[in-house]
Amino acid sequence: MTRWFDREAEIQDLKRQIARLNRIGIALSIETDLSKLLEVILSEVRGFTRADAGSLYIVRDNLLYFEVAQNNVLERRPVRPPMSFKPFPLHLDKKSIAGYVAVTGEVLNIADVYELRPDLEFTFNRDFDQRNQYRSKSMLVLPMRDHENDIIGVLQLINALTKDGRITSFSSELVELVSSLCSQAAIAIRNALLINNIKNLFDSLVRYSASAIDARSPHTAGHSKRVSVYVRRMVDQINATDTGCWVGVHFSPGEVEEITYAAWLHDVGKIGVREKVLEKANKLSDNCMMAIRHRLDYIRLSQINALYREVLDSEITASPAIIREMLENHVAKINNTFSRYRDLVTRVNMPGFFSSEDKAALDILAQLEYLDERGHKRPYLFPHERECLSVSKGNLTKEEYQEIQSHVVYTKKILSNIPFTRHLKNVPLYAASHHEMLDGTGYPEGLRGDQIPLQSRLLAVADIFDALTAKDRPYKKIIPVDVAVRILEDEVTCNRLDGDVVKLFVENELYHPMPGDEGGLLDGYFPEIS
Repeated sequence: MTRWFDREAEIQDLKRQIARLNRIGIALSIETDLSKLLEVILSEVRGFTRADAGSLYIVRDNLLYFEVAQNNVLERRPVRPPMSFKPFPLHLDKKSIAGYVAVTGEVLNIADVYELRPDLEFTFNRDFDQRNQYRSKSMLVLPMRDHENDIIGVLQLINALTKDGRITSFSSELVELVSSLCSQAAIAIRNALLINNIKNLFDSLVRYSASAIDARSPHTAGHSKRVSVYVRRMVDQINATDTGCWVGVHFSPGEVEEITYAAWLHDVGKIGVREKVLEKANKLSDNCMMAIRHRLDYIRLSQINALYREVLDSEITASPAIIREMLENHVAKINNTFSRYRDLVTRVNMPGFFSSEDKAALDILAQLEYLDERGHKRPYLFPHERECLSVSKGNLTKEEYQEIQSHVVYTKKILSNIPFTRHLKNVPLYAASHHEMLDGTGYPEGLRGDQIPLQSRLLAVADIFDALTAKDRPYKKIIPVDVAVRILEDEVTCNRLDGDVVKLFVENELYHPMPGDEGGLLDGYFPEIS
């Protein structure tokens, strides 16, 4: 006859089990990071079954991959050397215990794995026990089936413990509950794999889209990738720093992901900028310069021909020698004048600053006119040629510079139409603000000071440094690192760049190549789940 208090104890124990199962279910439904999820699954099921140790395998590519191992005895040892175990994938066959369960779908509840019957198809490998001075005894091994009844993994529980810590067999009453948990866990794993696959696909699309846009110009290829590396290094350095202005500043994993995406995508708007503007090496294209040179040659020869006609039509009585000398002197003056014109146009066509003397000479040249073959007056330089050649800084006209600047507007429009998840909602803002300057002279919004997010300030430093030090751009030669650093520091003095960010970047030498960079500057930043 069951006493009432025994019945009450059973009810309370059942309530505790149900409550724990509910907590486990909630934990499994919340966690989407696969590695963390696998740890949660094994830890919770071990707690539920009072298992001393356990391991979890995932089926992938027709192999059984060892993913997680937990062992209380080894973890509690006062002097604990690294666990002597090198995991390797198992073949999907019946020779190992985990493989047998994965193939057959059977649940194995073994009292002592050292005393297996010889007629069984599977055996127990004692290598782990021997290397770690551990004794595996009771074992409960279960298949993990998803909603389609496919086995996606195997859960292995080792050494059930009594309340006083003695090793015992796993209760048969637990098998049904643990099997239910395994099915729930399998669905959670499948969902996590799906989420990770979607994320990896998105990561790849982001990286390859940014790289493709960079590759429109051989001079910007790899720019977005390098900017991402510099930004990630700064973020990691800030997270590792607990002194000075960086005390209390910390980027969460979601924020790290957010700024990394912003760095990759900061120039995506350049897809809306004409290639001839992006690739503009000098103030005028080679074709325009060739047209000017041909025009000047035409004018020069026309003037020489006119000189000869004038002499022939005149009644000069001087000797042929004197006439020849006069003609040669005038022709030399004409050739010398047009040689100076060609040199002037070639010189001022180069990007950068030019002297006031050249500016005055260019203005005079642009005002000169000649008669074409039809007798129509034409300028030596057409208005658009004069406008381009008159640019005193760089190689872009005002309109072209505005077109280049518009790439951040395009960036924001493009990224604002991407349905980023909540933790990535600021990607458009950070990416579109990387040309904003603290003194308000940046673009497109002319933001000042604290109006510019820290993430955009990091992007600004990385973007400028890479633009300065990257291989030759069409409008400039490569700048040595020490000179680029001085330029960054000058920008701080002018209150354009954040001094704390530049100091972090420079003092920690985050611009130097690091081990593994040559194999892919973002290796490890987007871990992929197969």
